[in-house]
Amino acid sequence: MKKIIFIFIFFLSFIGYSQVTTSGISGTVKSASGERIPGASVQVIHVPTGTKYNTITNASGGYAVQAVRVGGPYTVKVSFIGSKISETNEIYAPLGTTVTVDVVLADEANQLKEVVVTRANTNGAFSKNKTGASQQFSNREVNAIPTSGARSINSITKYNPNAGSGGSFGGQDSRLNNFTIDGSVFNNGFGLGNDAQAGGRTGSSAISLDAIEQLQVNIAPFDVRQTGFVGSGINAVTRSGTNNVEGSVYNSFRSNKENFVGTKAGEVPIVPATFNETVWGARIGLPIIKDKLFFFGNFETIDNVSPATTWNATNSLNGSSQVSAPTVEELQKLSDFMQKNYNYTTGPYEAFDAKRQSAKFLARIDWNI
Repeated sequence: MKKIIFIFIFFLSFIGYSQVTTSGISGTVKSASGERIPGASVQVIHVPTGTKYNTITNASGGYAVQAVRVGGPYTVKVSFIGSKISETNEIYAPLGTTVTVDVVLADEANQLKEVVVTRANTNGAFSKNKTGASQQFSNREVNAIPTSGARSINSITKYNPNAGSGGSFGGQDSRLNNFTIDGSVFNNGFGLGNDAQAGGRTGSSAISLDAIEQLQVNIAPFDVRQTGFVGSGINAVTRSGTNNVEGSVYNSFRSNKENFVGTKAGEVPIVPATFNETVWGARIGLPIIKDKLFFFGNFETIDNVSPATTWNATNSLNGSSQVSAPTVEELQKLSDFMQKNYNYTTGPYEAFDAKRQSAKFLARIDWNI
């Protein structure tokens, strides 16, 4: 008898070192007289998806809701016996940080027109709101920043004050960065080239910018979860579906035929090499079951044709200001020799183009169990 064993593998997301993918909301609940209220019920609602997080205040009136979705808006509802229900709207939770929402509950017998809600103002030397040298790029900023070319993460992170050329931070080599997407490492594992991200050396990227919800750049964070890097720890979180059907289709292109490049360096005329790049992409997010199950998908393709070399051999009929020492006759003789004796085709040896094609897609399902 043959026994068939089915092995089910569950992939679980978790928070690990240098892999922060969530946010937090915390605060204190007080009465109108300023007394801290223990045992108050706190409900945090992620409005776009209807996701709810529930907790109660501790003995000192404090509460903390960790591992919530990044972004927002959130609504924080607080209730306690004998007090009016407090509702605070338009709360946004940046990636890797904890937002403080302090609440003052009005007495039920007190006829107030509105509940007074205050935010913590902590200016002390040791404050949980101070997380070191770090910066968050929200979805709005990622969409608003102009990008061109491969539309890589570097197109966004270069606006950090500590950023240098080629994706370096704090004067460190970019390969000393640590880059994660939804907690998974996407570093340049081989260490070739000068780009720290997977796919960067090919002129592409591992993920489309249109699929990113938030970015976090950490230079010298106080957060003990952030470690394992010297230059910068870069965390990216992808979009997810919501209760609304949302999507986009986009296209961009560059070419030397569209007056996108200069033709003079001072008074010296320059003939630009032929290049052409076209980017197509689309995304969609929707609910499968409202408040329970969501889908998000993204696809992007990049077609690029650019000069591999603009040099020409001596005596070439192509004509160029960039001429190499070997002559056309010498290079052709070598090419014929390799073909005749080794059946090896050398290919072109002057003024030839390189083609790069990149196609990437992402599909994500979120389930509120």
